[in-house]
Amino acid sequence: MSRRAAAATFDGVETFEELLTRWRDAESRGAGTAAFLAGDFRGDGPDGRVLDRDAWPGRAPAGAFRWTDLRVTPSVGVATGHRDGAGCTVVAARRGGRWQIVNVQRGS
Repeated sequence: MSRRAAAATFDGVETFEELLTRWRDAESRGAGTAAFLAGDFRGDGPDGRVLDRDAWPGRAPAGAFRWTDLRVTPSVGVATGHRDGAGCTVVAARRGGRWQIVNVQRGS
């Protein structure tokens, strides 16, 4: 009998920083992360492929994120950092009172 990780919950996410934390935790557990991604999400992988919301979950680099730069306005947040040596930039937008990730750029 196999056990699947519990799906990530999006309830109560009020800040960009909280969105990043919940998304990172869900990715590290192998839980579903689609709830954190906007419907028009695009993810840029290290091989140059652009993936949509359905194809992205599980594509974040393995290991613990370390954010080195965080910029937030009332409607847009950008976090840049690395995870086990792989560069990563996350862009989120606040739409309809809710933060959603609209783009992830992952380096090798």
